[in-house]
Amino acid sequence: MAAYSTSQTTFFVGRVTELNDIAELINNPLCRLLTLTGPGGIGKTRLAIEVSQRQNGAFADGYCFIPLQPLHSHEFIVSATVDCLRFPFSPNRDLSEQLFEYLSDKSLLLIVDNFEHLLDGVHLLSEILAHAPDVKILTTSRERLNLIEEWVYEVGGLSFPTSETETKIEDYGAVQLFMQNARRVHRGFTLTQTQKSAVSRICRLVGGMPLGIELSSAWVRVLSCEVIADEIAHSLDILETPVRNLAPRHRNMRAAFEPTWHRLTGEESSVFMKLSVFRGGFTRDSAEYVAGATLQTLSALVDKSLVHLDTNGRFSIHELLRQYGEEHLNASPHVCEQTLDLHRAYFMGILAICHKLIVFLGQQKEAFGKIEHELDNVRMAWRRSIQHGHFEEMTTAIEGLWSFY
Repeated sequence: MAAYSTSQTTFFVGRVTELNDIAELINNPLCRLLTLTGPGGIGKTRLAIEVSQRQNGAFADGYCFIPLQPLHSHEFIVSATVDCLRFPFSPNRDLSEQLFEYLSDKSLLLIVDNFEHLLDGVHLLSEILAHAPDVKILTTSRERLNLIEEWVYEVGGLSFPTSETETKIEDYGAVQLFMQNARRVHRGFTLTQTQKSAVSRICRLVGGMPLGIELSSAWVRVLSCEVIADEIAHSLDILETPVRNLAPRHRNMRAAFEPTWHRLTGEESSVFMKLSVFRGGFTRDSAEYVAGATLQTLSALVDKSLVHLDTNGRFSIHELLRQYGEEHLNASPHVCEQTLDLHRAYFMGILAICHKLIVFLGQQKEAFGKIEHELDNVRMAWRRSIQHGHFEEMTTAIEGLWSFY
């Protein structure tokens, strides 16, 4: 019952772990509403379609793909669902009631795509589940639906090499996608040893994000991979394409992120752009000191797929999202300088604290672990201290840093 066309023009690569994890959740009787969350461009839709096509008869009535991206109001969700299911309905009866009746005896997987901008209508999913015991719903959304029935699976980037020195990079999903796209625009493209190093760097710079890989790989027709990597490291400008039949939101990286940015509250956008000064992640305490982030704001940014909570309790931001937030921060020079000064003060203070832990309390292991987790932030704070002549501050911090090295 895939009434809406889900045929793809490219070969699906990678995501073995994700496919297995999501299939296991769909087969779990307790999980009837599963949301794939993640930022724009991370590949949620493509993954959802691939999962549904691999169900192999798990649902007697198959699956139905329901795209919500074209809708501008939640009032049209019911009619869009009915159109995709293609069942006859009476104009003289409530359309929602007819939808519930139609689904009541179906064994069906509904894929509801791009729900983030229509969250006022999310109650419809709960009603469908209540009326149709053998229907399961797989949604994609940049933001959690926050329903009682909802299970959430965070979609990250494709796997990518963690070092430029790796030689066997062809097994990584990000590299496979890069090669697939590069050979489409430049038939003679091959992975030389030099190219391997540059492609690895590109995949790391875009954090394995499929859209970032597709946009960057399109440039191999006119630029070397080394130049492409340098351009990405400099700005988001290169991550765009002139391809005519791509949706506008997928033609450049900023367009992919802007819908989420425009749905943020004033406080959320202010905090997010300030969080872009961090390198290598951050803690709740440092986010509060540097960016003024409350727990509620951090939670909202996590729910909206702008900030990720790692298993070790640290927060992180996808590199391309961090660059996007940094652009907004740089547009307010006074706020930017103030935020960078708070960042410098916080992490130079961390070094001073670690020195006391080492010298006076004998807690070397704790101190070294603290510096190691924050090393990227410490290096950035140290450089700013040098640039702005905070030599007294450096004097109190240097012993902790010296002890670590």
